[in-house]
Amino acid sequence: MSRLKAQGKTAFIPYITAGDPDLATTAEALRLLDACGADVIEVGMPFSDPDADGPVIQASAARALASGTTTDGVLAMLKEVTPELSCPVVLFSYFNPIVRRGLADFAAAAKDAGVDGLIVPDLPYAATCALRSEAMKTNKSW
Repeated sequence: MSRLKAQGKTAFIPYITAGDPDLATTAEALRLLDACGADVIEVGMPFSDPDADGPVIQASAARALASGTTTDGVLAMLKEVTPELSCPVVLFSYFNPIVRRGLADFAAAAKDAGVDGLIVPDLPYAATCALRSEAMKTNKSW
């Protein structure tokens, strides 16, 4: 991003909810966004209680969950697609799905899926160091 700023440009960072309407469509949308020049793509992990999101993203998460989208499914789709992308992918997830899976396991699975960073909007301050530590163990660039 500093390269863009130095050139007087802004970044194109689109957001997409994984699994809305399904994971195959999400995979195609990721390829298209990359081909359109996205600098980073933010992929939202659908969650049943998305407090930090507005009504449009809440509705997309509800549709994704209704179609059967799971954390494992999103990570499997990303593992297949990210090697084809030229831009980084950042995963937007609420803290609860991370805790349910376990910090270390989630960080390792995200790295294995080709995820380049995490956004956790409801991350409790007390858990920040623990999540960062696990993420750094598995991916030194985070």
